[in-house]
Amino acid sequence: MTRAPLVHVIGQVRFPPVLSIDDAGFVAGFQERIRGQYPILRQERQVGVSVGPGGVLPQDAGQLWRFETRDPDAWQVTLSQTFVSLSARSYTSRADFLERFSRLLDALSDWLEPSICDRVGVRYIDRLTGADLDRLGDLLQPQVLGMADSSVELAGVQLMHALSDSVFRLPDSSELRARWGVVPADATYDSGLEPVGQRSWVLDLDHSSSAASEFDPGAIAHQVELFCERIYRFFRNAVTEQFLTEFGAQ
Repeated sequence: MTRAPLVHVIGQVRFPPVLSIDDAGFVAGFQERIRGQYPILRQERQVGVSVGPGGVLPQDAGQLWRFETRDPDAWQVTLSQTFVSLSARSYTSRADFLERFSRLLDALSDWLEPSICDRVGVRYIDRLTGADLDRLGDLLQPQVLGMADSSVELAGVQLMHALSDSVFRLPDSSELRARWGVVPADATYDSGLEPVGQRSWVLDLDHSSSAASEFDPGAIAHQVELFCERIYRFFRNAVTEQFLTEFGAQ
């Protein structure tokens, strides 16, 4: 789709903690393997929280290394003690995403040599804003439209928030979490979705498996491809033919 309202795509692989990843000298080897595609490096500290007798306290959760393309909104690799991820806000195609993710897995495996994969996840977030909100009845299938249908609103009454949250367990024990609905301006329900200054409708699909397995880049890449395909099937069943035409189906 040439004009798909896709605002964020992310693939992530988690592994048992590797404390050396906090060391810049250690991470330099990984940087050299991906620097051709992701030449910009930024680092920051993760901040978590701990709950104890003294209440909720901030806690240092380790170093984050972010490797970006020259256009930081295009592609970004994030590395921490427990995961590596690839994300895009200017998504081009599934084939490009899968190729980049496969290269990233090979680079990580060659450098870090992890033996265990704890979790694999893929997430796609679509967002509609502006005049599109008045046409949701034409763009979405009834099973995901619900109360977001403007035709059921009373005169002068506007639906500000309505979010559905469903989790589907698949035969291979993986799970697909689907969240969709209306989100108010300047609000979010998850750190993965940045707030915008206007009311919006979102479709947030997160497919993952938490079954520990051998860290095999080829097998993980195949699993990511399968998850992408399942997410796309859900998406196609959530939107109408008019949606596909409106946003430039290829």
